[in-house]
Amino acid sequence: MPKNFRVCYICGREFGSKSIDFHEPQCLKKWHIENDKLPKHQRRPEPIKPQALKAGGSTDVQALNEAAWESVTAQYVPCENCGRTFLPDRLIVHQKSCKPKDGSMSSSQSTSPQSSSNYSSPRIARRPTTIICYICGREFGTTSISIHEPQCLKKWHIENDKLPKHLQRPEPKKVAVMSVTGTGSYDPEALNEAAWQSSLAQLIPCDNCGRTFLPDRLIVHQRSCKPSVPK
Repeated sequence: MPKNFRVCYICGREFGSKSIDFHEPQCLKKWHIENDKLPKHQRRPEPIKPQALKAGGSTDVQALNEAAWESVTAQYVPCENCGRTFLPDRLIVHQKSCKPKDGSMSSSQSTSPQSSSNYSSPRIARRPTTIICYICGREFGTTSISIHEPQCLKKWHIENDKLPKHLQRPEPKKVAVMSVTGTGSYDPEALNEAAWQSSLAQLIPCDNCGRTFLPDRLIVHQRSCKPSVPK
């Protein structure tokens, strides 16, 4: 990560040192909108902005970015079926295709409004306005995603080549467009889920705490995450 880039403590995206101040208030506003849409048991407390850490009179950007990333990962929720972690809004999408091995419904699925006998209004399916990048997991408009992905893959190769050999990963594979049977159109929801799974597949668990990170973030994380000493 370039030295002048900062990590948003809400979404984990990287921004320039000046644009981060414009982004974060808007990101927090979006966070509240999305959080309010979630079932009550999945709503999270508002993320706390990390305090700037001083090193020799100047801000320690690396430590600040690490604290911001910790804030992002603290919002992840494990899937009741497979144990993998997701942001709550992505967990809802994931659980549509991740079923318990015994075929029963998870508690989150069984308590949803759609499964209630009192719920009679049909659910209106709306095409999502964003598409998920299969490399970084960020969301983009249907037009800008085709511009973003080649640049994101180029950046991925640069970052991957910098990693120690044991952390270098095979190139992510672009998700094939999934058509909807009988209509000829593609299924954006299934495409987004597959893209999200692709981005998650690159996460590596920390040997000390078990939390998962992208390899470049794992290196930063492990500077402060030490093995627990047996008593």
